Amino acid sequence: MQWFAAIAVVAILVWGLLMLVSMTTGTALPGRPGAPDPDELADLRRRVEELERGAVPPELERRIDRLEARLDRREARELEQDRWTRQARELGLDDDGRGPGAPGPGPHGTGPDVPDPCGPRPDA
Repeated sequence: MQWFAAIAVVAILVWGLLMLVSMTTGTALPGRPGAPDPDELADLRRRVEELERGAVPPELERRIDRLEARLDRREARELEQDRWTRQARELGLDDDGRGPGAPGPGPHGTGPDVPDPCGPRPDA
């Protein structure tokens, strides 16, 4: 076995042992993405305390107001669309804007009164 292969085998064994230890203890190794960062934890605790006190930054308050306004406009559009749809149904219009019995596209783009240029369909 070459010397570089032996180094690779030893490195793989050490890595496997470290992974086994971290799995059994349930903690992440320092420097890994899942490792807890004390500064980050302190920052998150501070932010949670601010939110629990009700201290909302003004830029967040403005963003909430904009989102509420967008929601109100969307609800108004949906109500208007529902009103138009209900009115169309009362007038007897289909979803595509044609009334019942109106000539429309047949199987090959022809109306119901126009014979099919390809002849009778076998499934009809």
